[in-house]
Amino acid sequence: MILSAHQPAYLPWLGYFAKIAAADAFVLHDRSRIGRRNMLNRNRIRTAEGPLLLSVPLSHPDLRAERPLDEIRVVDDGWRRRHWKAIQMAYRRAPYFDLHAGFLAGYYAEEYATLDEVCAPFLDYCAEVLGLPRPLLRVSRLGLPPVDRQSIIPELCRALGADTFIAGPHARDYLDRERIEAQGVQVEFFRYEHPTYPQAQPGFVSHLSVLDLLMNCGPHSADVVKEGVA
Repeated sequence: MILSAHQPAYLPWLGYFAKIAAADAFVLHDRSRIGRRNMLNRNRIRTAEGPLLLSVPLSHPDLRAERPLDEIRVVDDGWRRRHWKAIQMAYRRAPYFDLHAGFLAGYYAEEYATLDEVCAPFLDYCAEVLGLPRPLLRVSRLGLPPVDRQSIIPELCRALGADTFIAGPHARDYLDRERIEAQGVQVEFFRYEHPTYPQAQPGFVSHLSVLDLLMNCGPHSADVVKEGVA
């Protein structure tokens, strides 16, 4: 069985879902910390004026304390109303806006206490419409022993019966591959070449939120996501 994992992310890009598609099971690492340069609470959509970054405001004390994602509180400053309005303005004339508007209206009407709670419903929805492996499991609910960067992969694989783990490309910089593979887990590194697809504005902008793909390609989005798997 092939397993992969990633931190929960807000409105993530296509590669996030391609990584899910490449595995038999996927785990949300909701006990991870958020780095200073991380994009876990933000991503871009495309407007008539160009890309627009949508960011979920987070508690600065929680960030300074380096709390895990499922404990980082969201600051309710009206961001949900602003983000939904921006998405409507950007995509209301997109071919498949109506297909996703019902979910999005409900999604942005809900209140969320933590970043993990913000991310999970959108990720579940996208996994469903893209036909990806579900359910998306969570580290916090697997009852794992204390882990670090090196031990979490074999522990996850033992818990779920996996013999192969797909790691992100940047994991090459810190993973002790030999140590992990000595425990019976084959490590593969994920590669993704961003595909192109029709967008409403002239030219193509890559590395946007998957929302842009869903609005422009609708039921063909799953095929586009999988095109970039190298």
